[in-house]
Parts: sequence; C-alpha cells; structure tokens
Amino acid sequence: MRQYFHYFKWLYIVLAAIAVLTVVLHVGHWMLAKTMNYQRTNTECITDERVFDGAGVLNDKEEEKLRRLIAKRERQTGCDIVLVTLNEPLEAYAREIEPGVRSEEFVRVYAEQRWENDGFGYDRPDGDGVILVDNWSRADDGSIHTWLCTTGRARDAYYEEDIDHLLDNVYHYVEKNPYRAYKTYVNDFYHDMLGWKVFHMYVPGYVPWLAGIIAAVIFCVVNWRSKEGKKTTTATTYVAGREPVFRVSQDRFLRKMVTRRKIQTSSGGGGGRSHGGGGGHHGGGGHSR
Repeated sequence: MRQYFHYFKWLYIVLAAIAVLTVVLHVGHWMLAKTMNYQRTNTECITDERVFDGAGVLNDKEEEKLRRLIAKRERQTGCDIVLVTLNEPLEAYAREIEPGVRSEEFVRVYAEQRWENDGFGYDRPDGDGVILVDNWSRADDGSIHTWLCTTGRARDAYYEEDIDHLLDNVYHYVEKNPYRAYKTYVNDFYHDMLGWKVFHMYVPGYVPWLAGIIAAVIFCVVNWRSKEGKKTTTATTYVAGREPVFRVSQDRFLRKMVTRRKIQTSSGGGGGRSHGGGGGHHGGGGHSR
C-alpha cells in the first residue's frame, strides 16, 4: 500500500493544499461577514419594500423569506438590494424616456428609472446598491429580458464577467424555480461584494469534499490488497534460441526542401450580451431567454 502513496504523493500534496486553501477562504469569508454591520443612512427612500413581484411568480412565503434574506445581506454589504419582476410590455415606457432604445434594453431603462424614482441607495438616494428587473413578458423579438443595474459601490465592484456570472446563475433556476433564482441573485451579490470571486461557476460547497472522500475510498478499496506482480519476461523471453539478435539500421540524409507560403489574416468581431449604456452613473448588464 505504501508504494502507491509514494507514487502519488505529489497528487495528494496538491489536493491537500487545495483543501486547506478552500477551508481558509471559507472561514475567512465567514469571519469577515460576521464583522460587517453597516448602518443605513438614506432617509429619503420612499419605500421600505425590496421585493416587487409584479409577475406573480413568487408566493407569499417565498416573498417573506426573500425580504428577510435581503435585510440581512444589506447590513453585510452596505447596499440596497432590490428585486422587481414584471409581466408587461415596456416599449412605450422606455422609448418615451430614451427614444430609439433597443428592445433588449427596455428593462435597463425601467430599472434605472425605478431606482432613481424610489430613491434607493443605502447611503443616500441613488446611492450604493443593486436592482434586478426580470420582465416575464416576451418582447417583440420573442425573448424575456433581464437587467442587473448597479450603482455606487456596487458599480465599482462589478466587471462585465461578474455580471455575466451572476445572471448565468440566476438563469440556471429561473424558469423552474424563480424563488431559488432570486435567492441566488441576493447571495451571489453578497459574496461578490465581500470579494468572494474565486470560482466563477456554480458548485455547491460540499461537492469538492464529497468528491475527494469518494475518490479516496475507491482508491483504498481497489489497491489495499494489490501486490507487485512477479517478473515473467526478460530481454530474451521472445527471442529464438534465447539469444538476442541486434539488427543494424541507419538513417541517411539525402536532401532538404523548404516551402514558404504567406498566410492571409483577417479581423472581425463577434456578438455578445447586453452591457452598459444608459445613465452615466449607472452600471450593469442584461441577459435574455
């Protein structure tokens, strides 16, 4: 058994280092979250509500659970966290404010206006925070559009890939389980604001540990009784007369030919998701489904 651990010792060292690093990061993140207790200084916001389920995709119990979670995450991040679901066309509304705006950004216009009109912001009106608007009404292009609008510290913290990551996680659940999708939005924002951006993909925390334990058990079971096999062949086992025969072979260099060809290059661009735009002090990005 020891020889196998000797052969794979560097693999086990690397796995152990990753496990220790993961534990340290989780513990450090938990301790940091415990110390965060921001005090809200915005007294001009016109509402205390954070969950506006106009599309009716949540039940009362789910809405209440989201409100409690948001209240906790707001104190830990120092940002307002707002969720709005709609099921209505926004073309007339958006183009009255921004004539010529594209259909995929109708939700952006709505999100920015809703944020400003209600005076959201943890530190001041139109201040630190984030709002997610998910419009379940299909636009003329046949898609459902979602927009994440960031302001203040939230805007400074988010890059394009961070917005994509958060919205990808929301879209992973939104059609089958809207509550889980919007809970993911709140928790991902909390993790991002506290700097937890090590892994940009959704993996439950127990999966690496479970995978490691299963791999270790399988390895031990398979190799516990393994022994080194007996030596059954030698250099002359398959040689007639048990005497080795050495054949002489040579490589003779004859000539060299070099061919040159110019490779033409071209440049071009690719498509992408909606990002940016709108009011100068707002950030954010959108997805469609």
